[in-house]
Amino acid sequence: MKKSKQFRLSPWLTSSMALLLGICTTSCSIAVSDQPKSKASEPVSQQQFPLGFSVEKMDTTVDPKKDFHRFAAGKWLDAAKIPPDQLSVSGFELRRVQVSQQLDQITQEAVAQSTKAAKGSPLQQVGDLYTSGMDVKRLESLRVSPIKPLFDRVGAINSSQQLTKTLAQLQITFSNPIIVQVGVSPDRQNNKINTIYLAGSSLSLPTQEDYLSANRDAIRKAYLDYVTATLTIAGNFPEEAISAAKKILEIETRIASKQLTPAEQRDPNRIYKKMSFAQIQALLSNLDMKLYFQELRLPTNGNVVVVDAGSLVEINRILKEYPLNDIKTYLRWGLLNQNIAYLTPAFDKPLLALNKAYYGKEFEFEPRNKRVIDIVSEKYGHPLSQLYVKKYFSPEAKKQVEGIIQQIKTLFRARLAANKWLTDATRKSALEKIDRMVIKVGYPEKWIDYSSVDIRRDDFFGNVIRTNEFLNRRDLSQFGKPVTRDEFSVPRYTLPIVINAGYNPGINGIEIPAAFLQQPFFDPKADAAVNFCTMGAVIGHEITHGFDSQGRLYNAQGNLQNWWTEEDAGKFVAQADKLVKQADAFEVLPGVRLNGKLTVGENLADVGGVSLAYQALEQYLQKNPQANQKINGYTPQQRCFIAWSQLWATKENEGALRQNTATDGHPVGAYRGIAPFQHEDGFFKAFDIKPGDPLWRDEKDRVKIW
Repeated sequence: MKKSKQFRLSPWLTSSMALLLGICTTSCSIAVSDQPKSKASEPVSQQQFPLGFSVEKMDTTVDPKKDFHRFAAGKWLDAAKIPPDQLSVSGFELRRVQVSQQLDQITQEAVAQSTKAAKGSPLQQVGDLYTSGMDVKRLESLRVSPIKPLFDRVGAINSSQQLTKTLAQLQITFSNPIIVQVGVSPDRQNNKINTIYLAGSSLSLPTQEDYLSANRDAIRKAYLDYVTATLTIAGNFPEEAISAAKKILEIETRIASKQLTPAEQRDPNRIYKKMSFAQIQALLSNLDMKLYFQELRLPTNGNVVVVDAGSLVEINRILKEYPLNDIKTYLRWGLLNQNIAYLTPAFDKPLLALNKAYYGKEFEFEPRNKRVIDIVSEKYGHPLSQLYVKKYFSPEAKKQVEGIIQQIKTLFRARLAANKWLTDATRKSALEKIDRMVIKVGYPEKWIDYSSVDIRRDDFFGNVIRTNEFLNRRDLSQFGKPVTRDEFSVPRYTLPIVINAGYNPGINGIEIPAAFLQQPFFDPKADAAVNFCTMGAVIGHEITHGFDSQGRLYNAQGNLQNWWTEEDAGKFVAQADKLVKQADAFEVLPGVRLNGKLTVGENLADVGGVSLAYQALEQYLQKNPQANQKINGYTPQQRCFIAWSQLWATKENEGALRQNTATDGHPVGAYRGIAPFQHEDGFFKAFDIKPGDPLWRDEKDRVKIW
């Protein structure tokens, strides 16, 4: 799968570093328990304010020259409350809740019809998978017996050769790597051919600092308690579980210490290293990689792209230095931790305790039905999306959004053509790139066919395993074949049912999912200022990603290739460094600041998105002068900036805020709701902001790249 830049906040509870060709889709938050649905899941703000743009959200007692974000959304921020089962509340999350309710309705309809639906149809698979996940009594009676055969396979390992063979076989069964993982995906330097990728183990805690920072002792203690309790439920004696937990934390800490940081991972030339098979065998000398590849039916006579080689060096040392029984303990834990969501709800108690340690004692799990729907979405995203599109998608909304896309893309191209700081050679390549950029809206032309997978109403764990095997074998089988791409297919990011939009540098393309074409991002009844500066700005944001500090490293065909002259690259970096310094100065929490190098891509995309949206609005008003009038006391230009700032109005759990600041390239909403304006001349004019005002930014400090 492809890794896309994402236009979204990312508040999942814990994430694994899966093969970096894809997106992490496993998280502690989807472990299921039998919870009643409560009204606590509905934020106060949802009841008091419209989901989209509204002057009712504004606090007009605040001077926009001093605190524009509160001026634009202060009343909403004062009223908004984070539900106990959520980590944040925002327009994104409120829309996600509404889509979740729609998916719940679709799923209930599928449950009612699945026994009569054709075997392998979306109705049958969605309905029966959901039913199996909601059968709490059966899951409680089974306890850990579904995973016991896999534990037995791990227990039978008695040599390095057998460890290698078992790891390869288990890879087919699971989504994320345990020790190592091999996958097939288009080559970063030539995306017309599929190549083999090799990545290392994923971690259980969300951030490297959870393992390495002295001030995270409480989190590590909570994690040890969680691992101990979970292993005890799985059958270990308490003393064994305590010892195993310490060893697991020790191994994960060593891996964390050698992984690239999130900011370093932004550089594709640093994270991807092409090696010969002989080199990867030397890199992982304590595994028989020839045997591993043979088990996966992959050749051993070509090159392999290694992801984060430094972490694999450490994994190899661990395999050499630790007794085989310790490695088996770590492997057994990896199997269990990836799959507790599909086993007995008895695991919920220790998992909730860990989450409370991370996010506060008020935190609670979402109701079980919501989390089972999340699992259905993750494992059967296309079948569920087919049902969603059929019931809820508006072709008219798609048509209107495609019109906005064309306007924004045309403006961006005109800017490139008129660009004065690029040399002719670089400008020519940039124009080719924007001309080749493909932007798709809604859903794929061809759905992934899951019909061969056997989904049963009484086998939740087995359903997940069979689905994993289907997807993993499908991906591995692509080696040696012409490259084919699954559109709108990344769980949590680009499925048609996801609230998001994403640019993928590997294909030079953008996907805007069907569920995204709704308030607060798009409203067919809203005035031009609001739609241009929400949906239009999102589109401009994604287009700009193709030319940001990471996207610019890929050419028009989506291949990793330097098409910049040294002179032009130097000018770009000098401008981008202004955004790094601006972000570094922003305090998220006392003592916690944004990481400018980590967030520079998103911040540049925001600057581009807002600027393009504002220009599109001005162009529209020139052609439609009758629309250039105040609404509710505000000019179209003012409504533009207010709309963008309201879009990013967010309240976030402090633990999640610390986690995302450390790991996520997307800065906090309070920053995104104002920072890009300080590079747009029209903002200062619209609100009469002058030198000496708190929000004024000197011309020399403003970024004018695109």
